[in-house]
Amino acid sequence: MSLFQATLITGIMLIALGLPLLLVNKFTQRLAERFPRSKSVAGVTMIVGTGWFLMRHVLNLSDADFGDYKGLITIISLGILLFSFLYLPDFLAVRGTSILVLLYAREAIDAAFQQEPASRLFMVGAVYVAIALSLYLSAWPYRLRDFIDWLYLKDIRGKVIGATMACYGLFLGSIAYGY
Repeated sequence: MSLFQATLITGIMLIALGLPLLLVNKFTQRLAERFPRSKSVAGVTMIVGTGWFLMRHVLNLSDADFGDYKGLITIISLGILLFSFLYLPDFLAVRGTSILVLLYAREAIDAAFQQEPASRLFMVGAVYVAIALSLYLSAWPYRLRDFIDWLYLKDIRGKVIGATMACYGLFLGSIAYGY
């Protein structure tokens, strides 16, 4: 992934998350309230996250990096996936989304590593905020439910956060074309 692609994708994701918040309505509120405990979202995010981890990271391990244990790491990862659904189904969509954010963050940070333009730091800053939120929410996923409840108590909250995210996404998109 190039720096241009990482910045543009990060901007598009911020716009995609910000616009529904900006357009506060009952449909987006219901979707947001159902998201943390959604079994279908949990299935998709956990399976995609596990697949991404196995394909991108485990299969590319060298012998110096536990390459001799690829099979064992794969079995353990698939076991964690299975047992997560059996013994920890609550808020699994939040944890699965956190996994995807962390895996994407690795790609985006790698794309920005040792690149010349100082404007890359706007993308890197947004990615680090996403990393911090993902780590926090993967440890305490019920906090997302609490945040969503707080967010929809007053319409202005969603509009302000949505507008901020969408504007920053547009800003990142314009920066991407300036590289």
